[in-house]
Amino acid sequence: MIMNLTLYFLCIVLYIFSGPFIRSFLSSMSSSKLPKTDHVGLVIGYLERFLIIIFILLKEYTAIGLVIASKSILRFNDVKQDSVQYQPDKIDKQSEYILLGTMLSMTVGILIGLLASIDYR
Repeated sequence: MIMNLTLYFLCIVLYIFSGPFIRSFLSSMSSSKLPKTDHVGLVIGYLERFLIIIFILLKEYTAIGLVIASKSILRFNDVKQDSVQYQPDKIDKQSEYILLGTMLSMTVGILIGLLASIDYR
């Protein structure tokens, strides 16, 4: 019982600090200074990780594809609108940055979900 509570507390702490960790990792990977944002991406990342954790706890692994598909549709429209004024460096770097952030966010969400699903009996 104590081990489960400790594990759940650890998962909550990891979840809370996952946003700043991912942001600092992405800023270290970027050659230019990241622009100030309204934190919408941060909230989207938290929701994405929350859904992934819930899907893992419910053992609905295929539903994680729903999260990936919804982000892909959104990003496809963004890239499509940007490609009207074709700037290869901007689109490629922006797409790489978004893909890296998504993959890192999903990896953190999956790891936290797997950690939370451990049952000590």
